[in-house]
Amino acid sequence: MTAVSRVRAVPSEPSVSSRLVAAMADSWDHPRTMVGVSILCEWAALAGLSTDELLAGSEIPPDLLADPEQLIEARQEIAVVRSLLHAVGDRPGLGIEVGRLYHLTAYGYYGFLLAACSTVRETVRHGFRYAPLTFAFSTMSVHETDTPSVVQALDADDVPLDIRRFVVERDLAAAVQLQRELMPWPRRVPLREVRLADDVGRDPLPPVFAEHLGVPVSGGHPRTELVYDAGFLDETLPMASPHTAAVMARQCERIRTERLHRTGIAARVRARLLERAALDVGFEEIAEALHYPPRTLRRRLAQEGTSFREILDEVRWTVAEDLLHTPTVPRREIAQRLGYQDWSSYRRARRRRQGRPSA
Repeated sequence: MTAVSRVRAVPSEPSVSSRLVAAMADSWDHPRTMVGVSILCEWAALAGLSTDELLAGSEIPPDLLADPEQLIEARQEIAVVRSLLHAVGDRPGLGIEVGRLYHLTAYGYYGFLLAACSTVRETVRHGFRYAPLTFAFSTMSVHETDTPSVVQALDADDVPLDIRRFVVERDLAAAVQLQRELMPWPRRVPLREVRLADDVGRDPLPPVFAEHLGVPVSGGHPRTELVYDAGFLDETLPMASPHTAAVMARQCERIRTERLHRTGIAARVRARLLERAALDVGFEEIAEALHYPPRTLRRRLAQEGTSFREILDEVRWTVAEDLLHTPTVPRREIAQRLGYQDWSSYRRARRRRQGRPSA
């Protein structure tokens, strides 16, 4: 859990008459894969910075950078961003330079889902629904206006001020990069102009903005916006596959649910379990430690779509995987750490979980 606010900023109303198409509803303060930090490290290496220097203070072991399934908290990525800005300076355009490295392939199932959508409108709705599978810190919304045009707004009022410009620039560059890869040559992303909020950019802006975005870019506006031609949302995509999109949407829904369960009260229960020397703990003990009546805690977990048993099982098997890859830890200690009397009890439980006979 970060120390900064987790309340999402409500996008301000556009200055012209408009119709909301879709908007992000989830906080940026969610677990994310290591890929985003890996890209930061790749850019930093080209600038002559060491990985150790960039990861200092983030609690991220360098040997986990290559693990595509390893999750980190948003606060850890923020720590890496701060190290980068401290090392190279928080200059305008840095986020654009880094953000254009975030290709469609960096997003896993999310990237496959967007590629399989039939229209841009469908990518927007799926993209915002499954925002917890991305590395974005901006709150995004899309409106159709009467000018006519399509406006994608990025708000970052709840993002720490010292990283705000960088992450919004990165989100801008990554959004345009995704659109270009979803609509490859000879097609053109019908982006008309980019407006930067006053706390993100002011004129004059460095050339990297126009070079990457390919349209007029101006600063000092009330909000950050990408303005597209009317009809952009109904553009068809070349790799559309309704069947694949349905399969990928199910995968993304599963991952979204799992990641959001790592926030809120479920995250506090998980953190309390991970702090323990052994996982032989009851629900009432955890409720007391968190200062919740058991009935209230059970109801709060149910509201988040989970239960104490589900969280305990998840933590137990996560810890088991870590310990089993540490050959110096005796089996007896592994069993005790997981809350079992002996190794045989653990093996039986593991077989039941895997759907195999216990004998």
